Amino acid sequence: MRIKRQVEFGKAQSRSPPLVLDLPSPTELERRRHSPSRRLAGAGARRVVPRMGCSMSGLNALYDAANGGGDVWINERHFRVLRQIGEGGFAFVYLVKEHQASADAARGRHPSHASEDGTYAMKKVLIQSKEQLDLVKEEIRVSSLFNHPSLLPLLDHAIISVKGDWNNEAYLLFPVYMDGTLFDNAKVMQSRKEFYSTIDVLRIFQQLCEGLKHMHSFDPPYAHNDVKPGNVLVTHRKGQAPLATLMDFGSARPARKEIRSRSEALTLQVRFSPWPFIRYLLLILYQSIDFQFSPNQSE
Repeated sequence: MRIKRQVEFGKAQSRSPPLVLDLPSPTELERRRHSPSRRLAGAGARRVVPRMGCSMSGLNALYDAANGGGDVWINERHFRVLRQIGEGGFAFVYLVKEHQASADAARGRHPSHASEDGTYAMKKVLIQSKEQLDLVKEEIRVSSLFNHPSLLPLLDHAIISVKGDWNNEAYLLFPVYMDGTLFDNAKVMQSRKEFYSTIDVLRIFQQLCEGLKHMHSFDPPYAHNDVKPGNVLVTHRKGQAPLATLMDFGSARPARKEIRSRSEALTLQVRFSPWPFIRYLLLILYQSIDFQFSPNQSE
């Protein structure tokens, strides 16, 4: 049995036309998700690199059904879903391409936010509770604060209400980096017995320090709290050192915290005492040289 759901991206007052999805019922989605044929011919046949978090979603079902098709609106911007490029606990990441008319309008409003070829990364987050909603809102707020070439900018976003097993869905639009993360690159280079040159390692390290300095110099200062190879995007340039961009501000919080009780002091001590800040950066530097690291090692 199939049901129709009407989903409008963006704010309530947006003039963008709604997206109408002809989606399978939750029972049918669950059956398809676990069926052997889907594992062989669907998502299991694609190489999906985990970068940012989620589980099943209407958009994912649409993508599977249409083999990469499907149009979405984020506020007044119109995109076509090309393919999925990542997934994790509570989010999917899609490669999307903006329709020409929408791209021209966006370029006129925000020239610095426009992609040359119209492609972007769209992160979709499923929100099942008020706590998750608050966390997503905080990630959006913090991601919108910074303007630095070594920090991934948030270009647009929308939070919508939906019917189903979750209450809301958030859509975050970012520039796309097809060369992957430092962790992705390190694993490939390790298999080929290749290494970054010392100059390239130091340049990556320098860019991360510059981005973090920008966060630490903010008023109030912010700590990223999740620096790891899997959160460092790398862009290769012929004849030049790679560009490094720090992403994922879901754990970023003000670096100055007022301690009001003994329990708060103990909680903070347990969280941070084993990993002084300088160790995080030295860990990235060391791991970039010998590639002996886990994707989950972080600040």
